[in-house]
Amino acid sequence: MSKGNAGGMLGVGGTRSKLSRGALRGAGGGARGGHGQPDPQDRRRELLRKFQERAEKD
Repeated sequence: MSKGNAGGMLGVGGTRSKLSRGALRGAGGGARGGHGQPDPQDRRRELLRKFQERAEKD
């Protein structure tokens, strides 16, 4: 008898898509990487603006 793959789990995980380094780090533009989130630089600017507004109120 040959050793078949009757109970094995080989090949179950599917294929792995190749992502660029930038996409892995969250660079924008891609449908997979962005997920509708704003650019990190834009988030920083918005956060800085909020802090400055709070500082002006005090």
